[in-house]
Amino acid sequence: MTVHKAQGSDFDTVILVLPNPCRLLSRELIYTALTRQRERLVILHQGNRSELRAFSGGAYSEAAKRLTNLLVEPLPVEYSGVFYEQNLIHRTLRGEMVRSKSELLIADRLHTHNVDYVYEQPLTVGGQTRFPDFTIDDAESGMRFYWEHCGMLYDPDYKARWERKLSWYKRNDILPISVGGGRNGTLIITRDSELGGISTQEIEECIREMQSL
Repeated sequence: MTVHKAQGSDFDTVILVLPNPCRLLSRELIYTALTRQRERLVILHQGNRSELRAFSGGAYSEAAKRLTNLLVEPLPVEYSGVFYEQNLIHRTLRGEMVRSKSELLIADRLHTHNVDYVYEQPLTVGGQTRFPDFTIDDAESGMRFYWEHCGMLYDPDYKARWERKLSWYKRNDILPISVGGGRNGTLIITRDSELGGISTQEIEECIREMQSL
């Protein structure tokens, strides 16, 4: 059956078939499909599985494209030929869409300090691919920095995923800036506070430390 017909139902095992290309595919459609299973989910995807990660962003959200502001006049913003409601997305000073307000702050501070960065650039080492929040290449020093912001460490699943990712960095000699970095890169790690806040001063200190190396 289709994902739409499966809405409101759940099953012990779900086999999700995702052809490529698929014009109907969206972040919301994938979320509905992934939450129909109780015990096991099998995904049959035509193409590289890393391509699916893009659908977690606002650019693939059908809800973000709806101009549904009922109390005030909508403020549409164009991004890659598609219009979004300005209040429903996180759009950086450079015009790209990011996943959280914390990432928005980091991106805009980097831009203000004339630090060139790439958002969620795939990093493949040893046949495994990860997506650092920000990748920064310093042309003068030849150093490469990977900036990761941890925003939901209070969530056990999120924390476990982050610890696995951090172990992966260490195994591949990408080490924190606090220990001088590694042969394959230097890792910058920032975190939300226990109350979910983010410190602009901490971000500024990280940028200054990075630029001083």
